[in-house]
Amino acid sequence: MLAPPARLRSPRLALALILAATVGAYLPALTAPLYLDDYFYLLAARELSFADYARAAFTPWGNEPLLPFTRDFWRPLAFLSFELLQPLFGGRPLPYHLLLLGAHLATVVLTWALADWLDRRPGTRILAAAVVALHPASTEAVAWISSVNSAALPLALAAWLLFLRATEAPRPRCRLVAASAFVFALAAMTREGAWVIIPALVGWHILVTRRGALAARETWLPLVPFAVLAALYVLVRTRGFTEPLSNRAIFDYGDHVWANLPYYLGRAVVPFREPTAGWRLTLQEWSAPLVPAAIVALVALRRPRPALLLAAFVLSLFSVAPNLLGVGPRYLYFSIPLLALGGAIALADLAEGRPWLRRASSAAAPAVVVLGVVGAALVVDSRVAHWRESGPDLQQAWVEALQAVYPDLPEGATLYCAGNVPPLLTIFDGINLGPAVRWYYPAAAGAVYLPPGAEPPVLGPADRVFIAP
Repeated sequence: MLAPPARLRSPRLALALILAATVGAYLPALTAPLYLDDYFYLLAARELSFADYARAAFTPWGNEPLLPFTRDFWRPLAFLSFELLQPLFGGRPLPYHLLLLGAHLATVVLTWALADWLDRRPGTRILAAAVVALHPASTEAVAWISSVNSAALPLALAAWLLFLRATEAPRPRCRLVAASAFVFALAAMTREGAWVIIPALVGWHILVTRRGALAARETWLPLVPFAVLAALYVLVRTRGFTEPLSNRAIFDYGDHVWANLPYYLGRAVVPFREPTAGWRLTLQEWSAPLVPAAIVALVALRRPRPALLLAAFVLSLFSVAPNLLGVGPRYLYFSIPLLALGGAIALADLAEGRPWLRRASSAAAPAVVVLGVVGAALVVDSRVAHWRESGPDLQQAWVEALQAVYPDLPEGATLYCAGNVPPLLTIFDGINLGPAVRWYYPAAAGAVYLPPGAEPPVLGPADRVFIAP
């Protein structure tokens, strides 16, 4: 039986604490109402037949008006999930939130398992799992129902773990390689961000697992399925090279990339709540070079493993920095495991070479883990509560005010909305208004946002005007 001090240092106990703290931190999200894009998915699932919805979800560069995201993003499994879940859950938010939280907890456990495989030191897996579980930048990626595509991350991590198991012996285990490629294909069809794991998977395989056997055929064969998947993905996404790989009005490489990269580098290291200003913004700007500088230092110190993972993290940011729609901390979600794994191994290496530091960290480990995890959970809890207050709750208050004025709308009605409309409902000419209104008023034709100073609309017999107080 373990003595009490040893039990306090048990990695499994630390994992249980991390998972419990994560659930506690995201409790405010479980009762968050529907919000913005949620209405697009749920309305399309209600209005379209299964065949029409599936056709729209799987068609690259689609043109389904009820599911406009299919034009710019090919995420068929994420889109299709709403068609499968909406008949079961309807518009009740809780089940969707529970599924998303479950996917996040799976991500934490898989990060733990990966850290254990890549580096056997207990502190590595504890730190990596804690960072992934409670990084404040992840809140929207876990709390918002429309972020169901975040489920691609645990799939991608599972594919990497399967690949490591498949290639641990001199001869690769073909069935496990095939299983890894299949699971990764599911991840890529859930969200394109899953591809950020591939450089780490390939780099670790070549530079660590098979470093002494680069000339062997067995080194390169396990990578072939992933090369085939990449080719097939490009072929499908471009509809046989008749369409571009991405919409250049949304995702393009230009000068903005070099401004966005420091944004993400700074927010990953110092994740203050947005928007930041003053000394917080200055600290984030100063923090942006830390990870690139750490990579150079690790290479100089001959620590290739953490250097590789941190380089994969920086490379992963090129999957979000070209976004012309703007920047946001939630886009870091798929990159954080790479930062967590690389940073944890780097810190473990630093302590390994200094016995006094190793002894001090070992003695303080239980208190540090408990205080760090609980403190991070409180920060995330506060961040989720702020997100609710400034987003979903604000929008729901507008919906309830609308329903109080108009319990029903006539068939074919267009609702003209003015006054105190929640700001995020007004962006892009109020594109989110229509699905939100039609979800609650199935007979309505849609909604139009009237900005201040707009010409009064010419109303049809069924049309209505709602001026929010």
